[in-house]
Amino acid sequence: MSSSIKSPEVRKAVLRILLVYVAVIGISWFYLRWYTDHGEFISVPDMKGMTLDEAISSIESRGLNYVVIDSIYDRKATPGTVVDQSPVPESQVKEGRQVFLTIYRLSPPMERLGIKQGDYAAVAMIKLKNKAIDFDTLYEDNNTFPGSIIRVTQKGKSLKADSMIPRGARVTLVIGRAANTRIIVPDFTGKTCSEVQTILDTLNLICNCRFEPGIESPTAQDSSTFRVCRQDPVHDPTIGTTPGRIVDLWLYNSPCSQEPDEDR
Repeated sequence: MSSSIKSPEVRKAVLRILLVYVAVIGISWFYLRWYTDHGEFISVPDMKGMTLDEAISSIESRGLNYVVIDSIYDRKATPGTVVDQSPVPESQVKEGRQVFLTIYRLSPPMERLGIKQGDYAAVAMIKLKNKAIDFDTLYEDNNTFPGSIIRVTQKGKSLKADSMIPRGARVTLVIGRAANTRIIVPDFTGKTCSEVQTILDTLNLICNCRFEPGIESPTAQDSSTFRVCRQDPVHDPTIGTTPGRIVDLWLYNSPCSQEPDEDR
């Protein structure tokens, strides 16, 4: 058997097998090198601080792709600029690789105001700070809500607790303060609710109109035709009332000689 292995025919056969094996390995190596572009990498640019358009242009010019995966809000940052990226700058990647971008929000998120009349002013201020909503304070004499919120306004318009406000916006907290002054309540007999409302606003008093029985949802016509028949507190030129007091008004479309319903 030893002599047969050493025969020229066997040696040639073994040599041919080795040559084929080396050729297969060599071809495979060159094919994989060509297929994967081995050794050909692209450096990921540093895009932090760029606008999204600038970052996209920089990525695409290098044969890379991009995905905007998130956006965050920072009132001090420039909206729409890149804050983070993955892979990090100078990473070596293949052509067509996706680069993930995180940008600052183009518009601030909206927050529910969540503040209503009667809330403690100190608590209201904390709520607004936590929601990144700026505020000014305005104090009014009001013995009904001392140290509490009378109303919240923005550009002169009153806001409700459910009003949605963008972060970074500014509102005004109107806060009550105790007062020793007395306000003389006028006699509103014969006036409409809207007429009384205008007067009470200037006197720092709160208007509460009550329409005659059966009028649950007064129309605009009702508001213009129904007149005050009774009020509480009544007009008294010597006693007066305190700032912030609620003035109850009973309005009827019939002659004021009719006695108002005491339960309303």
